[in-house]
Amino acid sequence: MKQNLFLPSGYHLEFWAAGNGFFRINIDGKTVWQVPSFAPQPEFFKYHHREACEVNIVTNAPEAVLWAYGYQPQTVNETGITVFEFSEEGILRRTGAEIEDWLRSDPDRPALHFSPIRHWMNDPVGLCMIGERWHLFYQFHPGGSDWGPMHWGHATSRDLCTWLHMPVFLHPEQNLWRLGATGGAFSGNAFRDRDGSLMFSYTERLPAYDLFKGYREIQNIARPDRRTIKVESIVTVLEQRPAGVEHDFRDPKVWWDDAANAYRMILGASIDGDPAVLLFGSGDLLEWQYLGPLYRAPVNFREEGARAVECPDFFRLEDKWVLVMGFVGHIEPTTRRHNLLYALIGEFTNDRFVPDTPELQLLDFGTDYYAMQSFEAGERQIAFAWLFNWEYRKPEGSAYSGELSLPRVLSLSEDKKKLCMLPAIEVEENYVAIPVARDQRGDYRLPSAPIEIRLSGPLQGSKLVATQGGELAFEVSVADGILSVRLAQDDGSIDYVAQLCDAEDLCLFHDRGIVEIFADGGAICGTRRGYRNINPDHLGISASASVQVLERQPK
Repeated sequence: MKQNLFLPSGYHLEFWAAGNGFFRINIDGKTVWQVPSFAPQPEFFKYHHREACEVNIVTNAPEAVLWAYGYQPQTVNETGITVFEFSEEGILRRTGAEIEDWLRSDPDRPALHFSPIRHWMNDPVGLCMIGERWHLFYQFHPGGSDWGPMHWGHATSRDLCTWLHMPVFLHPEQNLWRLGATGGAFSGNAFRDRDGSLMFSYTERLPAYDLFKGYREIQNIARPDRRTIKVESIVTVLEQRPAGVEHDFRDPKVWWDDAANAYRMILGASIDGDPAVLLFGSGDLLEWQYLGPLYRAPVNFREEGARAVECPDFFRLEDKWVLVMGFVGHIEPTTRRHNLLYALIGEFTNDRFVPDTPELQLLDFGTDYYAMQSFEAGERQIAFAWLFNWEYRKPEGSAYSGELSLPRVLSLSEDKKKLCMLPAIEVEENYVAIPVARDQRGDYRLPSAPIEIRLSGPLQGSKLVATQGGELAFEVSVADGILSVRLAQDDGSIDYVAQLCDAEDLCLFHDRGIVEIFADGGAICGTRRGYRNINPDHLGISASASVQVLERQPK
């Protein structure tokens, strides 16, 4: 394959490639940059073009290029990256709206939920707002659509709904593919230094050869460049684990604590086998002292398979402190659910977190809302989560794997006993609502588009059944005060249920296999991700509550 392209001065081309073949860039018939031969394992390459001119790109193995994009640092924050797709026919390039149009042309890709252009995505990380721009970072594997060596992908938005795809922000400290290992740049958060500088904390999992034991995890702090395109410097700040802590030691949340007049960091871990959240303190971000466990789970979690806490989040909300966490490996015994998130609300004084009640709040009764990360933005606490639970996978041949939830605003219930979550107002503002039905019962056709269903009034006995070609897509019902959801893939071995009590409001979004449910003012949430019958064409409604069905379309 040979193709001539004009590249402006300062242009960056970045790509990952593996297999047999070479890659060469010529100017005026002379080679100015080349990869003489690709390795069997993926490797990262970058070319910096110095002077505006036409180049000739030559490769004898276009299929070996796994992921490629180009950008100009001066303008990428406004335009996003240009995706390069290599084939025997040449190079196809897409930028901005062209990328969005291509993504929307995929009938199986959710339209309202963020997903990567290609390859694997998991946890949201480093979420923040800089000026009027939202920054979304996420765990990313650029080598394929399965989990692999972790990087940080990056996207930005001015409205929390429409995203510009950016260059990969953070890379593992070495090429793990070459070692035949996993690991890399794991989860972490964005925070401000005392001088106002933006920084990121994250876990680096060193080369790992077993997913369940024996790996080493260290904590790093990264400073971005002035445009927040790439990491400029990385410092390892915490390597030694406290006594009783084995290999799980990850997912930092760092903040400046006014009461302590110092920095604080929490980490997910276990202590002598009990899942736990650890608390550390520092005056300068470089030297950290272990202050003890912030939380240690009851023994039943260890007995029910939980290995450690992961992706803990800890933040002030109104006049309370909230701890959110997942228990990796845990299986809830009565329903057989796993991948559940829990919350505690309480007081944080003198580096001690005292929950108002020891009872954990189940944050989402589905099993596809995980690794939630929240961040403060003005007067709001905004959260995203990864929609995945490892049990079900996207069908073979998909260009990507992984989506994020709708942006949610976190609040406390009126009695301050529950953490509530509702879609951010930006969802209402940026997705046009087209009425489909109001106060109708029975069966009727659905558009081939995302839908929102609202119920207001007595929910007891309500049932929503969506089908595709006569086969179940999803069913949501309320019986004997229990809210339940069922997808086409469910075999009955797991119960996805929640106690509804006296709630008289329910809102459901369906977006090509994603179901997000919000009830009782957001005190009850349930999220599922299915891969069968994801474009329902009929909806049956049985309810005494008032019902409204809306088609949701991006503006």
